[in-house]
Amino acid sequence: MQAETVELLRVKGKFPMEQALVLAEAMDLVIEKAQFVTVPILDARIAIVNARIDALEAKLEAKLDAKFERWTTRMIIAMVVSQTATGPIGMHVLESLKQVLATLGH
Repeated sequence: MQAETVELLRVKGKFPMEQALVLAEAMDLVIEKAQFVTVPILDARIAIVNARIDALEAKLEAKLDAKFERWTTRMIIAMVVSQTATGPIGMHVLESLKQVLATLGH
């Protein structure tokens, strides 16, 4: 308990000594039990939140990279298949299928 606080309550507040002491003690208890958020504590909490966001961002980016890799592979396969289908091999396969269908139809 601060002697200055008691003196301030007694002189300026015109509290009797006993009331000034009780009030000063109550103020000390309130301050003691208060959980003040200081700048270092706030900085630490913000750092934790930032770390969580960074982890989630990395996770999301990894998932997106994997999806783009799969998509790229599928596009390459589709292009190869389409080029093959319109090229000489594809035309030969198409002619063979026509012959098979013609044979089955008669």
